[in-house]
Amino acid sequence: MANSNGQALPILIAGGGIGGLAAAHALARKGFAVRVLEQAPEFREIGAGIQLGPNIFYALERLGLKDAVLADVHRPPAMEMRCALSGERVTRIPLDDPRFMEKFEQPYAVTHRHDLHSVFINACKSNNLITLETNRSVEDFEQDDDGVSLILQSGERVRGRALIGCDGMWSKVRDKVVGDG
Repeated sequence: MANSNGQALPILIAGGGIGGLAAAHALARKGFAVRVLEQAPEFREIGAGIQLGPNIFYALERLGLKDAVLADVHRPPAMEMRCALSGERVTRIPLDDPRFMEKFEQPYAVTHRHDLHSVFINACKSNNLITLETNRSVEDFEQDDDGVSLILQSGERVRGRALIGCDGMWSKVRDKVVGDG
């Protein structure tokens, strides 16, 4: 269990993907105790490649994780857009041109989602303000003046000071808050 840092209740995060772990890491860096509840039996990212534009590197720099991510990415020399019908090149953006870095101040890279997720999971595991829990499927939540209670699939209730929903495509949290199906 994470050190509460003098706080009675942790911030709860439903979902242990890239978004949930990034939120946990950012909150812990600000001194908040965090509990991440992941429904799967292990923390792992599902999916394939992911493009990382300069905007993500600004965020990674603020989180102190830019160098860890850059250590395991591919930085292609250029990006090309081609016509879907003829295959003819429409445009080419040279990413290794010094003007690209001059303009955006951050690189462009590609990586596998698993590699990016691993950077976040390692950062979270090394912070005693973060508790990572698996096999914890969120079914519902109730909010009151003093915080929030998660209701897990097992029937167990978990109390926190706030809830962040990062529980994916079929999010129970989003469905209850936004109701957009």
